[in-house]
Amino acid sequence: MIIWGSGGDVVPLGFVGTQPCATCETPREFRNVLNYRYAHVWYLFSWVTEKAYYTACTVCGRGVRHDSKAFESQLGRTPIPLHRRYGGLALIGLIASFVTIAVVAGQRSNVREDALLKDPRVGDVYTVDLQTLAPGGFDGHAYGLMRVVAVEGESVSLEVPNVGYSKVSGVSRDMGKARQSDYYSGEVVSYPRQELLSLHDRNEISDVDRL
Repeated sequence: MIIWGSGGDVVPLGFVGTQPCATCETPREFRNVLNYRYAHVWYLFSWVTEKAYYTACTVCGRGVRHDSKAFESQLGRTPIPLHRRYGGLALIGLIASFVTIAVVAGQRSNVREDALLKDPRVGDVYTVDLQTLAPGGFDGHAYGLMRVVAVEGESVSLEVPNVGYSKVSGVSRDMGKARQSDYYSGEVVSYPRQELLSLHDRNEISDVDRL
């Protein structure tokens, strides 16, 4: 669940003395202030959406708005807290880190799976697109597990399962049943090793397990 919202704050920047206030129609104390608004995600990651510097009356709050860039240049700093200014960048960095980790993990997994496909062994289990590897065996598009039952030279024989799923995510729960003979229909299809590698490249073999 993503919790997001917005907020704001007023940062006092010091008194500048007494001067006539056009609204109060009398001399008043004036001070410099910064008003800013921010958006946030999970209250931790935020970024500034609006800011305005004023020299304002301490009684009525009315005054003169300044150019933000010029005023900050005079101050020599930005008085907005770092977590309000750069929290959004931290979130982007965190997301980028997760994406990088996922990509690296995926690449390593693909290398491992290619190695298993180049050296298939009886008992290996493949998560596959059954529509491609066992066409016509199921009503509509289906995904499932196929088990290696024989390796003869470049030919690899696979057992077709009794059950298929409309989504590949449904296959994972069947991994514990993949060792059981009655999980399979008895139908066997054969493919050259090189074709299995091509199917893996096209994600029609999406996972390879050596149980």
